[in-house]
Amino acid sequence: MKSFDDMLKNSEILNKLNKRNEAVYNEIINSSKFKQFEADTEETITKKMIEDEILIIKKFIDQNTECVTDKKGNCVSHPDGYLINLEVRNGTINHYLTPCPVKLEQDRYKEKQKLIQSFFIAQDIVDAKFDDLEIVEGSNRETVIHKSIETIHNIVSGNDYKGMYIHGKFGVGKSFFLGSFANELKEKNIASMIIYVPELLQELRAGFKDHSSDERIRALKEADVLMLDDLGAEDITAWSRDTVLTPILQSRMAEKRPTFISSNYSIDQLVELYSHTKDGTIDNIKATRMVERIRVLTYEVELIGPNYRHE
Repeated sequence: MKSFDDMLKNSEILNKLNKRNEAVYNEIINSSKFKQFEADTEETITKKMIEDEILIIKKFIDQNTECVTDKKGNCVSHPDGYLINLEVRNGTINHYLTPCPVKLEQDRYKEKQKLIQSFFIAQDIVDAKFDDLEIVEGSNRETVIHKSIETIHNIVSGNDYKGMYIHGKFGVGKSFFLGSFANELKEKNIASMIIYVPELLQELRAGFKDHSSDERIRALKEADVLMLDDLGAEDITAWSRDTVLTPILQSRMAEKRPTFISSNYSIDQLVELYSHTKDGTIDNIKATRMVERIRVLTYEVELIGPNYRHE
C-alpha cells in the first residue's frame, strides 16, 4: 500500500502535468494557425479531440511553414523535410505529412537529373547550363549560343529533329556546350544521353565477344536525344566505324532522333579521318557512308575561342 507521502507526490506531479497540458491547450486554441484550421473544418472540434492529440497539434502550430535554408540549401526549419498537416476524420483529429517546399524542389531536381544519363563524362560537363556559357572576346560563342537556342527550341516544339555538330580546336568548350544542351532539354522534360566516345568504344569492344555490348548499342540507337562527345578522338578501326558508329547513326537518322556531336574535326575532315583505320586499311566509301549520316542528323557549327583548359 502506497504511503500518504507517495500519494501526495504523485498528486503533485499529476497536477503539474494537468496545468502544463491546460496551458498547452489554451495556447493551441488561441493560436491563429489552429483557429484557421478550425474555420476550414466542417466538423465541430471538442476539447477532448484536442487533448487526445495535444502533442502533435502543438507541433503543428509551432512549425514554421516557411523554409529557412543553410549554406548547402538544406531546410533548417524542417530537417526531416516534411510539414505536419491536420484533418478531422471520424470524430478525431488526425495528422499527415507533406514535403516542405525545399524538399519538393530537391525531389523535383533529383527526378529531372534522372533525365540525363552520362557515361565517362566529367561532372562539370554534366552540370553545365546555358547561363554558364560566357561570351568572351575573340570567340564566336554568341553566334553558337543563338544557334543552340534555336536548335533546342525546334526539337522541343517538334518542328525539327536535327541536332548540332560542334567542332573546334582542343579546349574551346565544345563538351561544355553539350552538357548545357542536356540540361536545357532536362528542364523541358526531355531525356538525353551524353557519352564520351573513346571510352564508350573501349567498353563496347570489351563486351563485343560475349554480345553484352548489343544492349548498350541498342540503348544508343533508341535514346530520346543522344550526345556523342569527342568523336574522332578514338582509335579509328573498321569495327568501330562499321559495326558501332554507322549503325547507330543510321538508326537515329531513320527514326529521326535528335543527335548532337562534338569533335576536333569538321565534318569534311571526318571522311579522311575515318577512311584510314588503325590496321592500315583505307575505305573511303564506308567512311563517306558514315559521315553522310552525320550531315543528315546535324547542323554543323564551328566553335572559335580561347583554350579554356590552359587558363
